[in-house]
This record gives sequence, structure tokens and C-alpha cells, in this order.
Amino acid sequence: RLSLLLQSKGELASAELAAFAAAPLFNINPVPAATDARLLFYENPWRGFDVVIGNPPYTDINRDTRKSLADEKHYRTTNVGDTYSLFCETGMALTNPNGGVVTMVVPLSIAFGQRQKSLRDVFEARCKFIDLRHYDNRPDTAFNASPTVLSPENRQRATVFTAVLGNADIVVRTSGLQRWPAAERKECLGHRTLTVLPKLPSITDKRVAGQWLRLPTKEIAEMVEAIAAQTRTVISYASASSGNGTDDSELLAFPQTAYQFIGVIPAGSVSPRRETAFRVKDKDTLRLLMAILNGHVGYAWWWVVGDGFDMKPIADHGTLTVPNICSNNPQAAIDLGQRLIDAIPDCIVETLNRGTVWRNVNFHLKPGLIEELDRLHLAALGLPVEPLLTHLRIMRSSSSWDYGVR
Repeated sequence: RLSLLLQSKGELASAELAAFAAAPLFNINPVPAATDARLLFYENPWRGFDVVIGNPPYTDINRDTRKSLADEKHYRTTNVGDTYSLFCETGMALTNPNGGVVTMVVPLSIAFGQRQKSLRDVFEARCKFIDLRHYDNRPDTAFNASPTVLSPENRQRATVFTAVLGNADIVVRTSGLQRWPAAERKECLGHRTLTVLPKLPSITDKRVAGQWLRLPTKEIAEMVEAIAAQTRTVISYASASSGNGTDDSELLAFPQTAYQFIGVIPAGSVSPRRETAFRVKDKDTLRLLMAILNGHVGYAWWWVVGDGFDMKPIADHGTLTVPNICSNNPQAAIDLGQRLIDAIPDCIVETLNRGTVWRNVNFHLKPGLIEELDRLHLAALGLPVEPLLTHLRIMRSSSSWDYGVR
């Protein structure tokens, strides 16, 4: 019946589709149809499927293949460099443009990755609702039972992405990034509080514009705008000197990876630790920057412009600004920075990874000290302290965007 239908379609019937039609129906090694699925289920005019659901592969595409896909197949998202973007784009093309639904299980990068912006643009142009439910690392045996997972400690973060197609002003709704331990999986999947993303401030960092996760409320968006309006960035305090540990130069060190805290400390304070450092001109500058970087505000900035895992001090934290008040009159921040240094021995935490015990510093074990940092930072930015403290704590917990809960 399919073969007869293809004969009636004339030029619409490709050689690929004809080969598919000629293949035995119950072949245990079927030949896939490498063609547009609209030809398999053709309607005139093309109405599209009501629902398209998928769990696409998360594999890279090399540059040569990307070019051929863009030139020959006209994919608009080949620059993402991952096959999941092509599956998402194809899913949208196959879906009813008036109310059809696309749902995909994809990596968290769909929400904020810079390469993934073209994929977000494609959906924003044709959708009226987008709903994202994010799940954090280590989903236990949900993935680890798979023979394709080589590491016993899988760290894939996933997003359940749902888009409703239609012509209307788009509304993007997002959940927080919730961890997924096996014992709490039912509650995790059941409780997904969603918040409508706010309109972005006019001077928001360009990496934030177009994201679908990092600015959960207008208050956080206003904080990002206030940070961007300050004069001096963290990296502007870097020293050009290449000296080694002299009294007038210090190394400020960042961990290479982070989760719920960062731990910016003098280099070599804790060992062994994977860290990246840059030199500042003196000890007071180091203490000042420690006070600016280690609170919830510094964490939130990294969470907004970074990837929520890998630390890139120059690209991410280097763009965080020091409030003008602290820059002009730094003594209060310097004093807090010294108290952080004094607290290091009480805040050391350990993680076992591949037989090595790695150490870091979690200053959040001293919540009173962190609150002092946050109050100083927010007040220096000219922002209302109390409501933002709540927003920042919930944002850091990653469990929910429900800001009505105190």
C-alpha cells in the first residue's frame, strides 16, 4: 500500500523512501528511512503531529558533518554541535504549528549554553509556551544501569523540555535545578514549582540574554543589572606582576569545579585541591575580593554567567564587579576577607573521587559570616537586603523557584 501511494506522489517519493517501502515489514534488521518523516505520513496541507516525544542522543557532530547538514538538509541548529539539537529542531518541524506539543529529554545546556542559543531562537520564533523542568547530577540507577554509561558516577544533568507551538507572545516557565537522589525521586518528579521568567534588564550581560534558566525572578534580574552597572570588575584588580609570592603580590585561587558553594581562597591554603589562580597586587586586594566573591551574590553571578559546574575565573568571576562603594572605601570588605581566611580551618570539606580525597573550603558552614558578606554586598549595590537574601538562598539551593515559601 505504501509503494502504491509513493507511485501516486511522483517527485515527492524519494529513492530513500522507496527503499524503505520495499524493505520487509518485519525485518529484524530494518533499513531506516533517511528522509523527511513528512513524506512517510503525508497530508496536504501538512498539519503536523499533535505530539512529538523524544529522548535524543547527546553526541557531538564534527565540523564537516555540521556543514553538510546545514547545506544539504537546511538545519538551522548545526552550530550547536550536538545531535540532540537536530532532533529538537526536527521534532518542531514535524509538529502541528497551531497547538502541537514537542517534549524532549535533553541536557541542561539547552537552557543556558551559548552554543545552544540558535536552538532557543528557533523555538522562541514558533512557540507560545515553553516549559522546562531541570534535574541535577547523579540520578542514580535511572541512567547508571544503562550499558552506555561508562562511569559509575554519572553526572548528566537533564531537562524535560516541553514546547507548545503557536503564534503568540512567548511565555517561558522554568523550575529550579533539583537534585535527584534515588530515595527522593518520587518527590523530585512530583514537585516542580515553575516560575515565569522575567523580562531582562537593558544592560544585562550578553551571556544571560536568551537563557531559559538563570534569572528566575525580576529581583534577581535587577540585581544582575545593578552588578553590571558598577565600574570595576574583579579581573581589573589582577596584577601584571609575575613574581612568586612576594609580600606585595598574592595569588587568589578558585576551585576548578563547584556545586552549591565556591570557596575562593589564597592559593595553596588547602591541599590537595584542583584550583586556578590569578595574581592580585597585595594582601588587602586579595581580602577585598574574597569578601566579594564568597557570598551568595558572588555565587549567583557565577550561576548566571557560568555553567553551574566548571569554574572559569577570568571568563565568569572576572566579570563580576566590585561595588563602587567597596572599591572607594574597601576597609569593611577587607576585614570580612580576613575573617574568611581565619575561618578556613573550620570550613574544610572533603570529597572522594577516583581514590583521591580532594579538599575544598565551604564558607557556608559559617552562615553568620556569609550573611555579613551578603548584607555588605547588597547594601553597597543599593538593593533591598532582606527580600534578596531569601531569593539568593533559594537560588543557591536549586530546589525550587517558589519564592512565596519562606
